[in-house]
Amino acid sequence: MGAVPPVLHDRSPAATHRHAGVSGNRRVAVLAGLTIVLGLLAVLAPVNADMPLVTWPKAGDATPSTVLPLSPYRPLDFDATIPCQTLRTSSGSALRTHALDTPGLDVVAQAGQARFLVDGVEVLADPLRANCAYRVHADATGLRIFRDGTLLRSRPDLLPPQVSELSTTGSAVGLQVALHTDARYESAPSAWKIALLLAHLGCLFAVLVLAWRRWRGPQSMRVLTMPRVAAADAVMVLVAAAWVVLGPVNMDDGWYLMMARNAGGTGYLGNFVYMFNATENPFVLSQYLLQWWGELGGWSLWWMRLIPMFCGLVTWALLRVVFATMLGRAAKFRAVPWALLVAHLVWFLSYGMSLRPEPVIVVCAAAALLFAEASNLRHSIGALALATTFAALALTASPSGLVAAAPLVLSVPWLVRWLRRQPWSGRIAALLLAAASATVVVPVGFADATLGDVLEATDIHRWYYLSFPWYEEFEHYNTLLDTAGWARRLPVLLALALVAVVALSSGRGGMGRDPVRRLLITSAITTAAALVLIAFSPTKWVSHFHAVAAAPTVLLAAALLRSPLPRRAGPVVVGASMVLIIGAISLSFAGDNWWVPFSDAGQRFGEHLNPDPQTNNLEPHFGPLYLRNPLLWIGVALLAHLWARWRRRHGRLVRLVPDRAMLGVASIGSVLLLVALFCYAPIGQAPGWTVARSGWQTLFGGGCGLASDVRVQLPSGRLGPPTQPELSGDFLTGPAPLPAEPWSEPTTSWHDDRPDGTTPGVGRLVTGWYALSGPGTHVTVPVAGRLADQELRVEFAVSDGIVAEELHPELRRSALREWQQLAVEIPPGAKSARVVAVDQVTGAQSWLAVAEPKLTEARPITELTRGQPVLANHVNAPLWPCVDQVGVRDGITDTPTVRLTEFETLPPEWLDNISYLEWGGAWVQTTRQWTQTRLAAELPGGPPRLTWGNAFVIRYRHPVGRFDLSVSQQIRWGWTRLPTLARNDYPVIERNSGAQPPREADRQVADR
Repeated sequence: MGAVPPVLHDRSPAATHRHAGVSGNRRVAVLAGLTIVLGLLAVLAPVNADMPLVTWPKAGDATPSTVLPLSPYRPLDFDATIPCQTLRTSSGSALRTHALDTPGLDVVAQAGQARFLVDGVEVLADPLRANCAYRVHADATGLRIFRDGTLLRSRPDLLPPQVSELSTTGSAVGLQVALHTDARYESAPSAWKIALLLAHLGCLFAVLVLAWRRWRGPQSMRVLTMPRVAAADAVMVLVAAAWVVLGPVNMDDGWYLMMARNAGGTGYLGNFVYMFNATENPFVLSQYLLQWWGELGGWSLWWMRLIPMFCGLVTWALLRVVFATMLGRAAKFRAVPWALLVAHLVWFLSYGMSLRPEPVIVVCAAAALLFAEASNLRHSIGALALATTFAALALTASPSGLVAAAPLVLSVPWLVRWLRRQPWSGRIAALLLAAASATVVVPVGFADATLGDVLEATDIHRWYYLSFPWYEEFEHYNTLLDTAGWARRLPVLLALALVAVVALSSGRGGMGRDPVRRLLITSAITTAAALVLIAFSPTKWVSHFHAVAAAPTVLLAAALLRSPLPRRAGPVVVGASMVLIIGAISLSFAGDNWWVPFSDAGQRFGEHLNPDPQTNNLEPHFGPLYLRNPLLWIGVALLAHLWARWRRRHGRLVRLVPDRAMLGVASIGSVLLLVALFCYAPIGQAPGWTVARSGWQTLFGGGCGLASDVRVQLPSGRLGPPTQPELSGDFLTGPAPLPAEPWSEPTTSWHDDRPDGTTPGVGRLVTGWYALSGPGTHVTVPVAGRLADQELRVEFAVSDGIVAEELHPELRRSALREWQQLAVEIPPGAKSARVVAVDQVTGAQSWLAVAEPKLTEARPITELTRGQPVLANHVNAPLWPCVDQVGVRDGITDTPTVRLTEFETLPPEWLDNISYLEWGGAWVQTTRQWTQTRLAAELPGGPPRLTWGNAFVIRYRHPVGRFDLSVSQQIRWGWTRLPTLARNDYPVIERNSGAQPPREADRQVADR
């Protein structure tokens, strides 16, 4: 046989390069595929879920009735044993799980029968025997009632009963209740999940590094260019640091702070206010940062504001790199950092100092913009993978984080061409790399949550919360124009105008070799894409606009450097562009200079004690010159035009053209005006409380926010015994129709409420004279009822007659069944005092109650809050960093004894949205158990200001905490879903009832 010919190998450089390319593609594909698989496995991996068990009565408790406010309202399962002895000895309910007139379970003995009622509907009536025991068991399969082990009634359609209390009026011997609260989101990752998450993170990092090294682009070109340090950098740092103290308070700051604060006790980030405290996963990135930062240094507004300050500075640094990378040599001009500074501050000063997710989204969007632009310049797949990673990371902060994907749009054309040139191994590797980059959502959004948790929470949010589809994006702009102040309108309207101007003029000249022109066009496209993507945000509040800030900041800065109009633009294009810019600026300054909550005190323009826009003009103006007047901006454009003509005639370079002049004056003017207004406000309000002054004291002087200044009227002594009162009409002596006393001890009260409707409920009360014999500066009178035009006053007997002081209850809270304590100062020489109440308001709902007055004096509110569980509501929580803030834990809300709310111009139902049933208020069951007494409280010092807020003392129907609680754990797989809460009968409300949610109805106040 002949010799076997040798195998020939192609060792040419081209073949070697192709082999290395295919091998590299395979490595990227394998690593990216492994990253995706590990991410999917981590999402489905099991967690150790908490299973809190409540047993009642508490061991050894002789008076077992207790408040037990569940959130969510229903337990996962409920098991109760009710001896017949308990039924026979009960004077009311043998077992009750709810307050009167609210849903729940009632077991009562009536007419020789044991009656079982669920949500007021009788389920079973059984003849009551001498010696027996009933058992009520309810879980996901329905409700069943047994007697001595015999099934009497099965109702598969009934859910476990709602629970806000466990009470009995009978013998507690043998009475037992055991229930598992619904703490479905309280879990910790199992060892398997932790291992998978760590492995996924390692693979994700490795594949991004490998892609960067393999597909970096032309090796002779730098991917990123670092800018030189400039004076504008120092100015930005100084302004950002000052804005921590000076900047306006956002209406939602407390909302996100409370979610982050409560997560320390529950182990997950829940809504805290709405949707039964359902998890926020996967939109939790910014709250994680807040939680970590708050646990590190405290929960004051100003400490927490360091997070958005850092976000603003990081965004600034990233955009500086964007300009250096995109402009090349042109970035060295001194005007570049200053133009970017102005554009960045236009957004940052009005939106950026917020604890909402948008500052984090803007950072991610700026990073995505940087790497996307670098990938476009260098055709770098590695840079594009990093851009995709940051875009996906933005989505873990909020649904509006989708806007961070806008920069990727410009990468599509060259990416398609690149894929066509690649072999199949390269195409597959690139697609797997893109998917792997997006899995950055897994370690953030699913670290302590399962897929089942996220799906259920998504259903809950869609079911209960107000949301808009993408095709109703006009609501976003309606809100902006109807309710937002001038400073929040300006950046958005300028972005819209510049996108339109660039679109109009783009046909008159391409990008050419002008890097600024290229930056204008690309940033306009990116801004337009971001504004389209934000339409998919399910809510349409003004604050969401901040998410798009990265690209519009670049666009505005580029327009300040170079006119968005080409040099030879026609008169039609120029005219239309002028109209767009003038319209945007004028419409922006037509907004009010209005900064609730808390930041409005000391502000200029108009009368800020009058929030009615029909009678008060709060628009920025200087004398008769209003900044919204289009003639002003036409004048700016005309002056710029004349200046440009003069320079041309003298052969000089023309840089300031009309459109740049208007943009520059509006942008620089708005920045300077905002800084001036918020520097002046604390000076104008001095020596009164302001956010700025309190921030300085809290950060550097050990202050405690509002607690350092608020004073509340507290009892200081007893009045002398009164003479006989005079009652006429329907007034009678006796307990008012409220479940709690107005003072800490029982006291005499009078009221004209007749629930049977047989009388009109009118009359006159004149209490006896009370001698003013003890210490105190004020007489405080508790009143309640449906307050309208009743006559209320305190009369003081002085040496030369009677001095009358009118009482002014808060009428916006008149529909609520709560006490209001109204204080009047004792005039000099007063010997005694009495209360006069005249109620001539007729109607089925009208009534008035008055309780005995007391001597009081203004004392620090810390005397009220010290050592007490406090609920500071979602508007003002960051301003009370030193109180013992309550939370929601183990499916049970805490029971505060003091409540602090913001007030100013906000309606009470907006402040009470923790108990808004149609949106699944997390504190509904707690509020069903309490009665509030509104104390007389003030924020003294300085010029007059809007009412700061309310301080309430809370009392409950029953003692709190008289039950035993134990927490076990069970393994729950990632795909497991518990019975859904997103259903009509869960909160017992009528869906689509037409009721307008308070948050939507009053959002115009919040967004101003």
